[in-house]
Amino acid sequence: MCEGETEQEYFEAARIKYGLTTAEIVLAENTKGAAPISVVACAEAKCAERGGYDRIFCVFDRNGHESFDRARTRIATLAGRKNKPLPVLEAISIPCFEFWVLLHHERTDAPFNRCADVIERLRERMPGYEKANAAIARQLMSRLQDALENAAWVENRAEHTGHNPYTSVHHVLRHFAQVAEQQDIT
Repeated sequence: MCEGETEQEYFEAARIKYGLTTAEIVLAENTKGAAPISVVACAEAKCAERGGYDRIFCVFDRNGHESFDRARTRIATLAGRKNKPLPVLEAISIPCFEFWVLLHHERTDAPFNRCADVIERLRERMPGYEKANAAIARQLMSRLQDALENAAWVENRAEHTGHNPYTSVHHVLRHFAQVAEQQDIT
């Protein structure tokens, strides 16, 4: 469940890379708004659908959203409840999803005040970068292993950096890889 079109394009490219025919990449409904809490509300609604899901990742970023902390708390509540816990997990980026994209090109834990700062740095590495561009998303797949390693490094340093920058998006891609491996076995 994605907050924006950039995330949706990226995960669609990853779904294709891993050959996941049953994975669904969904943009949170605009009727509920683009705020993180709306992404969680859309995920809750998806959980109630017939057939269900084994896992739903809510992909959103800090990027000045006032509902960021509430969304994280709501996910923890839904996943941790005793009766009928929901398979909802967070995949967050601080300050924004473009930090995850930057990790495809460099390992950094330098703090960023605004998403615009991340995009500026990203364009130094990837001239012509545009948000919500399917061709760029496909291009990033060739550097996915670097991003996975860099994100794990950032995650290990999060306590020292005050979680700025931070991302847990790599957990979604690791899940995609596990599902792809299981498909290959069967």
